[in-house]
Amino acid sequence: MNISRVREISSSDTAALKGFVELERKLVGSNPLFVSDLDRDVIKRLSGKSAFFSETELALFVASKEGRDVSRCAALINRRYQKAKNEAVGFLGYIAAAPDSGSQVQAMFEQAEAWLKKQGVTRVIAPYNGAIFLGLGLLTGAFDEEPILAFGWNPPYYAEYFAGYGYQPTYPLWSFTIDFSSDKYRSAVKRVAENKAVRVRPINMKQWEADLEIIRQLFNETFKEEWECHPHTSEEFHEFYDPLKLSLESRQMLIAEVEGRPAGLCLGLPDWNPLIRPFKGKHGALQMAKFLLGAPRYNRAGLIFIGVLPEYRGTGIAQELVVTLCGLYEEHGLKEAFYYFVNQVNVRSRRFAESIGGRGRVINHCYDKRLS
Repeated sequence: MNISRVREISSSDTAALKGFVELERKLVGSNPLFVSDLDRDVIKRLSGKSAFFSETELALFVASKEGRDVSRCAALINRRYQKAKNEAVGFLGYIAAAPDSGSQVQAMFEQAEAWLKKQGVTRVIAPYNGAIFLGLGLLTGAFDEEPILAFGWNPPYYAEYFAGYGYQPTYPLWSFTIDFSSDKYRSAVKRVAENKAVRVRPINMKQWEADLEIIRQLFNETFKEEWECHPHTSEEFHEFYDPLKLSLESRQMLIAEVEGRPAGLCLGLPDWNPLIRPFKGKHGALQMAKFLLGAPRYNRAGLIFIGVLPEYRGTGIAQELVVTLCGLYEEHGLKEAFYYFVNQVNVRSRRFAESIGGRGRVINHCYDKRLS
C-alpha cells in the first residue's frame, strides 16, 4: 500500500527545521555534482532571522511515503516583491524530491498552493527562494556538467514533476560563455582601450560601506524592470556580501563612473562549487579555514550581474565593465568566463552578450502557474 501524507513544519521548531534543511542532501546529495547550501544560512532564512525575510511570510511542507520523507518545499510570499511588481505573486522554493515520488510531490504542491491562495496569491513562480540572491531556477539540461555557482544541480526528473502539475517554463534563463580568444571579444577589448570617457574602478575595501551602498543603489535602479528583481535593502546587501569581503577580489565588484557620477555596475564571482561541495552543508572553523585558503584559486569564474543606468546605455560602459572583469580572469590564467543569467525577453542583453563573443544556451528555467 502506498501511504503518503503531507505535513507542515513550524519554522520555530529547531529540530524539525534542521531536518527540513538536511532532507535535500538525503534525497539527492549522493550525486557527485550536487552542491549543498550551508545549513546555517538556510536555517537563518527559514527561521525568519535573515534580512532577506524581513518582509516575507512562509510555510514549510514535507511529504512522506510509507513513513519516509520524500520531498520538501517552502511556500513564500515576499511582500516587498509584490509591491514592486504590483501583483499578488508567491513562490515555491527550497524544493527537493526523491525519484518515483510524483504523487507525494503533487500532494505537497497542492497544499503549498492552497496556503498561498489563502494568503491572496494568484500566481506562483518556482523554483524561487524568496530573493534573487538566494537562488532560483531549475536545471533543465547539461545534467552531467559542473553546475554554475548559485544555480546548483538538481535531477532531471524535477522538470517532469513541474510539467505534470500544471507549471509552465515561462522564464528561460540564458547562460553565456565568453571565449577570450574570440574575434568579437578581442575587438571589444580594443574598443574599450579607445574609450576615454568612462572610468571603471573596483570597490574600495577601505570604503566598504559607502561603495557597497553605491552598488546597491545601482543594482536596484538598473534591474527594477527584470521580473526576478525587486528593491533590496542595505541590510540584505551586507548579509550577502560581508561574508565574502575577505575572499572576493575587489576587482570583481566594479563601478563605472562618468564625470565622477556612478553610471553602472558589474559583479563577478569565482565558481567555488568544487571548494564548497565537500563541506556538505557544514560551516565551522575547519570549513572556514579551507574556504579562505582555497578561495583565491579557481578554475572558472564569471559575471553574475551587470547594469547600466538608462541615460548611459549605448555609450560603451557595459563593454568597459565586462572587459575589465574578464581582464582579471585572464590574469588568473582563465581562457573564458561565464556570463549569466539573461532573461529570454531581454533581447538587448542577449545581443550584447553575443557582441562580445558570448555563446549562449538555455539550461535553466523558472516556472509559473496561475491559481484558479
